[in-house]
Amino acid sequence: MAGQQRKVGGVSRRSPGTVGEGQPTEKAAPERVGSLIEGLFDRLGVTERVERAGVAADWERLVGPHIARVTRDTRASGSTLFVEVVSAAWLTELNMMRHELLRRINAGRTRGRIERIVFLQAGKE
Repeated sequence: MAGQQRKVGGVSRRSPGTVGEGQPTEKAAPERVGSLIEGLFDRLGVTERVERAGVAADWERLVGPHIARVTRDTRASGSTLFVEVVSAAWLTELNMMRHELLRRINAGRTRGRIERIVFLQAGKE
């Protein structure tokens, strides 16, 4: 009965496994759900946003404990990283270190790179 039409509930249906006049269908190889989700996240830009957000979680390891002690509330928005600094003196110092910090943050990253760091004095808007 393969390739033949039959009536099911008043509707004509082809037998499974055929297309047109007895031609077998091509079955795609099954894909892992994780791969499909990863591809979707890449197309939607979610992966890059997650990679950038990961910088905040890794801040101490990336910049070292000395700088981490004088900074807080690190967050990414787009490709910009916002970092609160405890004092004006540290704000000036870190602004001079900006390029080195960007190099450390982006080392080994192919996506989710940070393009800009904005240092803000804590308690100031």
